[in-house]
Amino acid sequence: MQDRIDEAAAAWALRYPLDPAAQAELDAWLALDRRHNGALLRAMAGLSIIDRAVAGDQTNDGAAALPYRPSRRGIFMGAGVAIAASVAGIIGWSGLLGGERVSTARGEIRRLPLADGSVATINTDSALRVVFASDARRVALDRGEAWFQVAKDRKRPFVVDAGIAQIRAVGTAFSVDRSADNVRITVTEGVVAVWPSQASGMMTILEAGQYANFRNAATQPDTGTAPETIERALAWRSGEISLENETLSHAVAQFNRYNSQKLIIADASLENERLIGLFRIDQPGDFAATLAASLHVSVDSTPTEIRLSRKKSPVP
Repeated sequence: MQDRIDEAAAAWALRYPLDPAAQAELDAWLALDRRHNGALLRAMAGLSIIDRAVAGDQTNDGAAALPYRPSRRGIFMGAGVAIAASVAGIIGWSGLLGGERVSTARGEIRRLPLADGSVATINTDSALRVVFASDARRVALDRGEAWFQVAKDRKRPFVVDAGIAQIRAVGTAFSVDRSADNVRITVTEGVVAVWPSQASGMMTILEAGQYANFRNAATQPDTGTAPETIERALAWRSGEISLENETLSHAVAQFNRYNSQKLIIADASLENERLIGLFRIDQPGDFAATLAASLHVSVDSTPTEIRLSRKKSPVP
């Protein structure tokens, strides 16, 4: 019973500020049970901590204004407030049926200025929906990947729904990559709060240079710190693929996300060859030529594919 009260209180906290009709509805809910008022106060206090952590709120002398520094692994909402449990419903994702819908084709990378001054840079074969209101800025990433550079607005948090994961920010920069069974969030600037859509009670705070991987049915994400890896993974924003000791099979998969002319590894012995370099996303042929020069690779090209195999040693 208390869990349901806490979740309802969290829902009310995230709806603030309220219009007169909603305020009357809240007053009626508070009058139903003496526990409701305390639950609402706890929810609002917990939400305030999250918003201040995400915004990186500071005092005039530059010291952190928070009474403590949030754990990198996560923080619990005060007094058992299950604020994450019903966030998908709380913040109204079911209402994201309208708004601005944006999609990119294979090989397309789009920079999309948003109405609040934020910018979304959208990767290949991706789709998202944007709905901005007076109390919140909401984006649903239906598939693919986007990097968000968020304009600061303390009164309107910026929330991304990526299916199995939710992300909340105020003024920061981060990417969200959504596949069929995995969501990866990486932070390049500031701080964000993330949580699994179907879990309760816990949000994880990520700082610049950190990441979180969510998988289906997992109650918490895998997290870590890898600023250089994050920057290389986001080279697509400049139309490039950055490799630093990655395998050839990994590189081929990246190129094939963007190009209709597919790279094919015809010789399995090449798959685990390690590569270093910076390559144009839309130039698989140039990449293959580099392989031919550096790895003793034979390249056979047609308009639709580029086959890679190991050159045979000459028979003496």
